[in-house]
Amino acid sequence: MSRYNDRLVFSKITEVIDGNLLRNYVKKYAGDYRTQHFDTRSHLLSMIYFNLKGNNGLRDLQTNVSNNTKLRRILNVPSVSQFSRKNASRDYRIFEDIFYFLVQVAARKSKQSRCGSEISTIKRIDSTIINIAAKLAPSLKFEENKSAIKISTLFNGEFPERVQIVKGTENDRKCIEGFFEDTSAIYVFDRGYYDYKWYDSLTKQKIRFVTRSLDYATMTEEKVLSVNLEKDIYDTKIILGSTSSQNRTRYEYREIMIFDKDENPITFITNIFDMSAEEIMELYRRRWDIEVFFKWLKQNMRIKKWIGHNENAVKIQVYTALIAYLLIYILKKDINSLLTMLTITRIICTNMLEYVDSTIYEFLGQSP
Repeated sequence: MSRYNDRLVFSKITEVIDGNLLRNYVKKYAGDYRTQHFDTRSHLLSMIYFNLKGNNGLRDLQTNVSNNTKLRRILNVPSVSQFSRKNASRDYRIFEDIFYFLVQVAARKSKQSRCGSEISTIKRIDSTIINIAAKLAPSLKFEENKSAIKISTLFNGEFPERVQIVKGTENDRKCIEGFFEDTSAIYVFDRGYYDYKWYDSLTKQKIRFVTRSLDYATMTEEKVLSVNLEKDIYDTKIILGSTSSQNRTRYEYREIMIFDKDENPITFITNIFDMSAEEIMELYRRRWDIEVFFKWLKQNMRIKKWIGHNENAVKIQVYTALIAYLLIYILKKDINSLLTMLTITRIICTNMLEYVDSTIYEFLGQSP
């Protein structure tokens, strides 16, 4: 088997964040201050390996590294206790900045691969809660017997563009401040973010959105836009809220109502008036992409097996899982692979310590 400069697959996929880029972030946050052995580079690469390989914990990771000569050449994993201390104390913002650097790289790759075709402007927003045993992370207490973190995500259908990692008790709406910056996009989110004044604020900023209505929402019908009896679709111009509650919207919105198989109404709210009712409903249906992303993240990255229990350690673990996702996405774009992210992840996991050669590229669906 011929070798390509004796590069391991793991080294190949992480090369985009190695070198000067990483050194600059380490310097920015003094990441290696008073560090003798376990530097930030080893920390970052170890956490990426941990996520991709699916190790069961730090001891499992340490055993993997100490018993593999290839890994020992690129990683310096300390004792479990020292690793835990660094997870708790090394500034998580190093990992956060690397994540956002990779978001920029992924955005460029995505635009290049879709050159000449329509670029999707649908952005999905949602949050997911991940539980931690209360006795392990008391500072992140969520309910009586459990702690939790909340990951709020802006997802463009291919990769996450923005995330907020906060305590599970944080208000959903407050977690997504700053997510709405692109007036050319359409933002899709569920009814957990329902807030009339906020809707008006978005509309004033010319931000377009589609969401679901609460079952008990109060509204005033202004005009019937269309009725499709064949498909049982009702399209109406409305004012949300009521004068008596002093929670009435300044702007007009659009309510689209359909009925499920049990004749229960399903209503959508939007400030978009130049698309058909069917198109609006299709936009909301595509919100499911972010649910698939969360499921992929939980199943394929190690964010349900916590190896640190303060807020800093949890953020490092989540950001390195997201970094691993983006590294795989960037590889997928670089080789123009038609394989799914899940399939590529499994191939990478199996071959991480193999040398880069034509066989690996063939596995991934593209010759070098």
